[in-house]
Amino acid sequence: MKPGLASAVIALIMPVCVFATTLRLSTDIDLLVLDGKKVSSSLLRGADSIELDNGPHQVVFRVEKTIRLANHEQRTYISPPLVMSFDTQRVSQVNFHLPRIETEKESMTFDAAPRIELLDGDATPIPVKLDILALTQNPRGTDYEADTEIYNKANRRASLPQFAPLMADDSTLLSGVSELDVIPPQSQTLTEQRLKFWFQQADPDTRARFMQWAKQQPSS
Repeated sequence: MKPGLASAVIALIMPVCVFATTLRLSTDIDLLVLDGKKVSSSLLRGADSIELDNGPHQVVFRVEKTIRLANHEQRTYISPPLVMSFDTQRVSQVNFHLPRIETEKESMTFDAAPRIELLDGDATPIPVKLDILALTQNPRGTDYEADTEIYNKANRRASLPQFAPLMADDSTLLSGVSELDVIPPQSQTLTEQRLKFWFQQADPDTRARFMQWAKQQPSS
């Protein structure tokens, strides 16, 4: 499908986002949750950035880097999950800026006192609130989205209560109420990216039916 056709279909059902912020992704950052919602690995595959609305945002992520050990061997360092809140009201680009984490000692220092900057397009620091996300014991595995909801309801240092409601993730799109049924105002651009992803996964007949349905919807 031609890119222009996909954009035209999305434009029929999505409000126009005049102001947006580009969140630049980093190979050292494993993004887990964005604005209270689990980030799909399929959504990020091959992407070097995510478009966000201007306004308050929250990310949950881990730092993953290859470090040197005392015996000159190497291993992968994975930080505890971190939660960071920031505001992009007057920012057009956001870049992660990590301190030096190349040795085991430096990784231990980071674990004890995590420190990460966000820089705008002019390399000017963006005010942030950073904290470590506490994880709950779950026999079915770690649920970062649920733990983020708990964190946001606890009024912690980097909490943003508006992202506390727990939304359905991509795995529930075919059963019950999906995340596409209710569009949270603060996540319009992320929702647009998800719509584009699922449109591209559909077969030609399904795309044609969707386009016909989209044309029948009111413009506002």
